Amino acid sequence: MAIMTPFSCIRGAAAAAALTLCISASAQAPLPLTKLVGEYNLASSATVPASTWGYSKGRILVKQLDERHLMIVLSCEWKREPKAVCGDYFYAQQRDDGLYLQDMNTFAMRLYFDPATRKLTIISRGADAKQSVRHDVFATTTAPLTDPALVRRMKRELSNADSKENRRVFGPYTKWDYQENRIEFQRQDLTAP
Repeated sequence: MAIMTPFSCIRGAAAAAALTLCISASAQAPLPLTKLVGEYNLASSATVPASTWGYSKGRILVKQLDERHLMIVLSCEWKREPKAVCGDYFYAQQRDDGLYLQDMNTFAMRLYFDPATRKLTIISRGADAKQSVRHDVFATTTAPLTDPALVRRMKRELSNADSKENRRVFGPYTKWDYQENRIEFQRQDLTAP
């Protein structure tokens, strides 16, 4: 004679197993959001085809704003025009399926992060006739930012990011869309301890 287990018991056991799996997985893997926090210096800036549409120097600051959001601030200097305005800021949001840049004004760029080397790479598409692509690599640093031009530009971008007028026009970053531009984390060696 076969013994029948009530369906509700099986469903309850499956739910408990799934909950245990989710809790243990979240305890093992820190949110990718926290891995990006820090400061980065420009290591290289190259374009294809070769041109002066690149940076001669640059610095990125990544700040955690809350449990789901980062602010990424760039101060830089253009190769072809060192005195021109060069800087930007972006927000990123942690979602269930990854970390995403804001949708607004990021359609022509992709961001990659390698946790093993702590390098941040930005690939930008140009709007020129040559269809240029710029590849900027930033390496983590603990050195203080001392370059006067980069310090000034970093302050300006931080001020812009916190501008009351920008909040009035665009709304708070917590209400923005974060769906189209995922920050890609480079694959880790699964055999490493």
